[in-house]
Amino acid sequence: MVKFGISIYGISRKIVSGEMTAIEAFDRICQMGAEVVELVPFGFNPVETPELIPQLLAASEKNGVPIGNYSLNANFTMLTDDEYKAEMARVKKHIDAAKALGIPTIRVDSVAFRRPKSENTMENFQKEIPLIVSTYEQLCDYAAEKDMTILLENHGFHANGSERVRQILTSVKRDNFGHQLDVGNYTCVDDIPEIAVKKMIGFAKTIHMKDFYLRPAHRNPGDSAEFDCENSWFTSVNGTYLRGSILAQGDIDMWDVMKTIKNSSFDGNIFLEYEGMEECDYGTRVSFSNMKRIWGEV
Repeated sequence: MVKFGISIYGISRKIVSGEMTAIEAFDRICQMGAEVVELVPFGFNPVETPELIPQLLAASEKNGVPIGNYSLNANFTMLTDDEYKAEMARVKKHIDAAKALGIPTIRVDSVAFRRPKSENTMENFQKEIPLIVSTYEQLCDYAAEKDMTILLENHGFHANGSERVRQILTSVKRDNFGHQLDVGNYTCVDDIPEIAVKKMIGFAKTIHMKDFYLRPAHRNPGDSAEFDCENSWFTSVNGTYLRGSILAQGDIDMWDVMKTIKNSSFDGNIFLEYEGMEECDYGTRVSFSNMKRIWGEV
């Protein structure tokens, strides 16, 4: 059964700034009506501060809202052998933390978000496919011991795009592997989200709903940075200017996207992941309301 949730990432700037604790942020998004919560360790870290685990479990029980997913930034490419082993060990500790929190799925990246775009060529992707596939199979084997599933999100500028993501998903030979489909992130590699969602919905285990403003490369809006995806414009691999928006106020046709999802066999968690310039509490609340309204309209 589809559940509508909120990613804590949407208000993580309040955690990072110290305005809220992780527990207060958890309570806040539950108050907004989330049926399920996604944890993203920005501004808090259950591995480094394990006392957060019972506190988060208590917040989940108090609000009657489960924690449905854990999303983790990671990188396994362009590393020495020792660096690779250290990253694998770090990620496994987060899998352990997610298990302790009773979370069934964890998204783990294979490539750094801020890896130079000049390195993100198709040639390099094909060279790195064996490493990426091997990495995910190792992670899946570790997660299988804990009855957990590893998710690949179309995140960043390299392991992204419907064709590349499909190649990884179909190459990893593990049953506990799937796709965290991020609607907005496909724009980072100039995929058209309305089309990409149609192509990839069959692989989705969880979904991130996210909207962007889009401007062509010849229309520089100013205040742009290459990688700053929060509160500023940034650029796609081909120079399109992007900035997060309140869901349904940006340039992605959310009605078309949600109709595709609703008419599919998808029955997992749909998380609102707000990434806009507005005050994040307001932006998350309005985006979540719009997401549920549009689902009812399509």
